[in-house]
Amino acid sequence: KPAADEASTKQVVFVCEHGNVKSFMAASYFNQLAAQRRLPWRAVARGSAPDSMTVPKSIAEALRAEGIDASAFRPAKIDAADVADAARIVTIGTDLPAGVRADEQLLERWNDIPPTSVSYAGARDALKSHIAELLEQLSRHSAGGQPDRRN
Repeated sequence: KPAADEASTKQVVFVCEHGNVKSFMAASYFNQLAAQRRLPWRAVARGSAPDSMTVPKSIAEALRAEGIDASAFRPAKIDAADVADAARIVTIGTDLPAGVRADEQLLERWNDIPPTSVSYAGARDALKSHIAELLEQLSRHSAGGQPDRRN
C-alpha cells in the first residue's frame, strides 16, 4: 500500500461470530454514512468463526430494500493483517478468535445488539445508533489528534 493511501483512508473492522450478518450490516451502514459525510474511513466485515459463504437470504433481501447489495459479499475470518490495518475494531456479540490480538485502546465491544432473527429492525436501529456515535468519536479524535494531512 502506498503511504499516501494509508494516510487518507482509515479502516474500521466489524467482527461478529459468523461474519455474514451483524458485522456485514454494520460495515455497510458505516460505509454509507462515512461516504455521505465525506469522511476518510472505510469498514470491513469479518467473523470470529465464519460458517457460511453468503449472507442469509432474508437478511440480503432486507438490506437490498435499504440499497445495500450483499450478492458479492463473502464472509472472511478476522486475522492479524485485519487487526494491523485497523484504526478501530468493533466486536459485536463475540470475542476475537484465539491467536488474534488487538490493542485494547482500538477495541470496542457492542454486546447489546439484538439477534436479527428476533428483530431485524431492532438490530438495524441499534447498529445505526452505535455507528453514528462511533463516527462522531472518530471525527472528534481525528480533529483533536493528528492533523489531517490529506491533499
